[in-house]
Amino acid sequence: MRIRRRHALALPALALPAYAQGWAPSQTMRVVIPFTPGGTMDPVARIVQQHLSQALGQNLVIEHRPGAATVLATQEIQRAPADGHAMLMIANSFAANITLRPTTPYDGLRDFAPIVLATVVPHVLVAHPAVAADFQGFLAAGRRAGQGLAFGSYGVGTSNHLGGEQFARLSQLNATHVPYNGAPQAYTDLLGNRIQWMFANLPDVIQPVSLGQWRALGVSAEQRLPQLPQVPTMAELGFPLVLSDSWFGIIVRSETPQPARARLEAAWIAALNRPEVRGRLEEQGFTVLARGAEGFGADIRRYAQTYAQVIRDASIRVE
Repeated sequence: MRIRRRHALALPALALPAYAQGWAPSQTMRVVIPFTPGGTMDPVARIVQQHLSQALGQNLVIEHRPGAATVLATQEIQRAPADGHAMLMIANSFAANITLRPTTPYDGLRDFAPIVLATVVPHVLVAHPAVAADFQGFLAAGRRAGQGLAFGSYGVGTSNHLGGEQFARLSQLNATHVPYNGAPQAYTDLLGNRIQWMFANLPDVIQPVSLGQWRALGVSAEQRLPQLPQVPTMAELGFPLVLSDSWFGIIVRSETPQPARARLEAAWIAALNRPEVRGRLEEQGFTVLARGAEGFGADIRRYAQTYAQVIRDASIRVE
């Protein structure tokens, strides 16, 4: 059964920069989320919702279209009119699917245009304390001959799976991937030392690290995180190429007229940069990027290229 949930909100319009005022929406706007309600994407869409509706002067509806590893939601936007009224929120899986699912009925890079990279959740390299006391000890343990260290992920082809595979190859670890259907069971098994390490979402690691149940060894971010100031970045540890995080952004059909795309970009950036929006998102562990279309497009291509190499090197397949 397909889940389709809608939440609408409309408020008076707010002023936008002059360059973005050449187009205005004429009907209800849609943001389609390719996952079930209650997921990590939801706070980003819902916290921005009322401010985006204000800026655009129209109802804004949030719809959930889960299924087929985000393909159903992407097809929904592909079939929608290219008039700026339908947007898709995407994550790292969009870039991974370009290689993992080459038979999708659309071309991710050709058929869609970036609008804004909204937020990112950094990943933290965590290990069970029994593995090692520090990063160098972890590397030594992971390079020993034999069965090696098992690492978990939220599922085959997820961002922390691909990040783990990439890191294992760059660091020459003897590692075995154990996929889970989401985070909870992976975390349980890491607590029990049934898996030894993984890249995990920042908000999820704070408590077990503070309790000494996990050891935080590195963060996949451009700079150290205020929540874990003592933990070095992967670049500081000698692995600047590691890509492991959870980002969320907005795309539309590539045929959408440029004035509409510019208006949407400006509205999203203005909403994300509001102090109350930024504050609420940061409280929930998101780093607000509010990166425009040009930068976001470069990010998508960079992740797609990196993921393609990781997928080939690790011979990753999906059913």
